[in-house]
Amino acid sequence: MIGQFDKKQLHDLLKDFYTAVGIRISVFDDEFRPVTEYPDTPPKLCAMIRSTPKGRAACAECDRAACISAKKLGQAHTYVCHAGLTEAITPLSHGGGVIGYAIFAHLMPEEDRNAAIGEICKRCAPVYGDEKEIRAAAEEIPSQSKSRILAAGKLLNAIAAYLIISGLAVWKNDDFSKQLDTFIEDNISEDLSTDTLCRRFFVSRTKLHAISVKAFGMSISRYIAVKRVEKACRYLRETDMTITDVAAAVGVPDYNYFCKFFSRHAGISPGEYRKKVTGTETKGEKQATR
Repeated sequence: MIGQFDKKQLHDLLKDFYTAVGIRISVFDDEFRPVTEYPDTPPKLCAMIRSTPKGRAACAECDRAACISAKKLGQAHTYVCHAGLTEAITPLSHGGGVIGYAIFAHLMPEEDRNAAIGEICKRCAPVYGDEKEIRAAAEEIPSQSKSRILAAGKLLNAIAAYLIISGLAVWKNDDFSKQLDTFIEDNISEDLSTDTLCRRFFVSRTKLHAISVKAFGMSISRYIAVKRVEKACRYLRETDMTITDVAAAVGVPDYNYFCKFFSRHAGISPGEYRKKVTGTETKGEKQATR
């Protein structure tokens, strides 16, 4: 499912939160891509890291891993990023799925400030600059007490709820139905059970069913069956694949079950269909068990 964000209002809201709490906040979409953040420019240390291809890749992978953990936990939590800075993240949950993520970034613990700066130097020098440059950049980051950092993590849950309630983050169902259709088409030979699709798109079974009925006019299981029969018909018309191979190619690898499945939806057996549309018979196939 695809999230849609009102970027201008969201940016203004993040600015207000920053004014109130003094902590940089970022919002990511459900594909782990940045949507907006405030302040607009990162601290000097992060700018140094992101100025290199290796640093940008490390930041992107770190953000992705944090988002995945937040999705699994289903609530706010703190973690240490690849550069050694403390951050807090929470999922933006809506309608049984995760629409995005909110992150309080670049936190420096006040109680262990010297140790934290030493760890940052250890992780970042000399890859992103010499130790003197890294230390100077790290020392520019304001300290936050551990209690304030924990409170910030809890505050993220309230922020996430407000983003959903205020409509600044919503599902874009039209795009989701297109994404769902493409995924089914591209993975027609794979397991496309309801549970598989719910895990892939982070939606509930109820939400998936509702969107399928609205977009395709039928339940998701029936829609997949229709797509499989359509693809099977194309293979039978346009290729010389055996029925066994066609069955595997459309995700119904059991030969006997595929013949019954095809007949139930097409009103004719796969062999009879091929003969009808091409005038040829499929040779060398084992017979379906009645």
